[in-house]
Amino acid sequence: MPIIPPLMPDPTPPAPAPPTGQPTAAGYDAQLPGWQQRLNLTCENWIFAFLVAMAIRHFALEAFRIPTASMEPMLYGDPAFLKGDNVLVDKLFFKITGPKRWDVTVFQYPVPEIEGEGDAYPAIDFTGKRVDMVLLRPLMYRNFVKRTVILPGETFYISGGDIYLKQADGSFAVARKPPAVQEALWQEVYRHGAQSNYLPWQGDDAASVASDGDHLTYTFHNGGTMSFIQPLRNLYLKPGIFKVRPALPDDDNPNAPEYPVSDNLYENVDLSMTRPQFVYRPNGRTGNAWNMDQWAIRRLNSAELDSGSNGVLLNRTMREYIGDVRFRATITKLEGSATLEIAQGGAHSYQLILAASGWSVIGDGKTLKSGNDPLIGQEITFTHLDNQIIFAIAGVELLRTDVAAVDPNIQRLALRWHGAGSLTLSSISLCRDVHYTSTMRGSFLCDDTQQVAQLDSRMRDPLNASSSQLDREAAMLRMIESVHAQMLHIDVQDLSEKQRTQRLGYSPETAITAPQGAYLMLGDNSPQSLDSRCWGWVPAENLRGRVLAVILPPNRWRLVR
Repeated sequence: MPIIPPLMPDPTPPAPAPPTGQPTAAGYDAQLPGWQQRLNLTCENWIFAFLVAMAIRHFALEAFRIPTASMEPMLYGDPAFLKGDNVLVDKLFFKITGPKRWDVTVFQYPVPEIEGEGDAYPAIDFTGKRVDMVLLRPLMYRNFVKRTVILPGETFYISGGDIYLKQADGSFAVARKPPAVQEALWQEVYRHGAQSNYLPWQGDDAASVASDGDHLTYTFHNGGTMSFIQPLRNLYLKPGIFKVRPALPDDDNPNAPEYPVSDNLYENVDLSMTRPQFVYRPNGRTGNAWNMDQWAIRRLNSAELDSGSNGVLLNRTMREYIGDVRFRATITKLEGSATLEIAQGGAHSYQLILAASGWSVIGDGKTLKSGNDPLIGQEITFTHLDNQIIFAIAGVELLRTDVAAVDPNIQRLALRWHGAGSLTLSSISLCRDVHYTSTMRGSFLCDDTQQVAQLDSRMRDPLNASSSQLDREAAMLRMIESVHAQMLHIDVQDLSEKQRTQRLGYSPETAITAPQGAYLMLGDNSPQSLDSRCWGWVPAENLRGRVLAVILPPNRWRLVR
């Protein structure tokens, strides 16, 4: 007979009922009016959503607005809302991986500032006294966005617009960009048909050019030559309105006073990189923005420029010549032979020879490579980039070879066609790479002896300037000295007179080594970018995140490379 165990009492007695007149929480909500129940639920949802959003913003993703032009054309900048790009920034994975070379990076500006006249104001006045106060004049912690180009511990110099890194064997080599980044950084400086009646090709007596819509036909007799006459300067024109006038002798002198913007010599014209031609109405003369020896060009104001201290006259900041270009076109007809030549002054010549039987690339008189690939109907690209010559057909790379480096400001790049017969092309485009300029005032890449002497003179005679102007000039002087001290790895007070203003980081002999935990940040719009050339290293603790994409305005949605 089975034994039936006695019933055991429940170890968890039921909770006592609430005292009479004290309802449960659920019962309490049920007793509220309907409108208050809905209000409570809405508030709870919004508070929860706010907390989640703040957590995401602080730890994972945050949106930033681009206020200046220092990263154009990759990122458009403007102080006005929705005129500048709004970007999404990764903060979570960035904290794990840190910045990689060529990342577009957001960081806190490493120079102390307070809010003041116009935008930011030095936190140290011209006498050396700190003027920031926690409650009345708190420090500004502005976020900047630039491209990370030098990592901690690396030794580098910048020459000919390129960055050279020290290798394990002690030699220096160009820091080349990943293909996706390079493709995003090409800037179109000429596109046939972008501006009607603009044809920057000039032939000798034995060559002619004819335009028929999208097609361009070169005809050569007895070895005639057709030259590309648009100067290959480090010029960037954001599409829009500019002021132009005939050039004056001091227009390319950064230390000379600017011609008054209100003068009646100026005329408003609509320009862009591929629409550079205009008519100067006072005398009916046709001008070209690339011809900066003949024309002075300025932005309407400096509000969107990252380096207003360098002025808005583009002749002063964009006067260098470039060395890296890519010519691209589709061959629609070829009779006889035609040769595209990229020449570096009188130093080097690289030629792409096209004929019915195939192609060949010649470098300084020696055959680099040849092939018999069909050419009609194919897109060709012929490129000089980062001390390499590259040739491709229909996107397939057929040649990539190292070539000698030259200074493009001395050995200026020239592009020309010559041959015997005729060649018809369509979809013609010429692009150029980012060119890191060395002519910006205050940059460690240029000699600032004259500028420092002028600043010293004005500082010794403070009655000739307002206190705010003196504060800014003192800040500029301190920054020049600070950057030279940083690059030389010595204290500011130990700088000699020569070290205070000398050029640095422009050759193997003047190469600079980045300290641990320090990054060099440069803007893509190099002539108008206030960046590490002028204020030095960015400490690792100042880094905020990596730009992922443009999210506003809608017509510019895209990933950022």
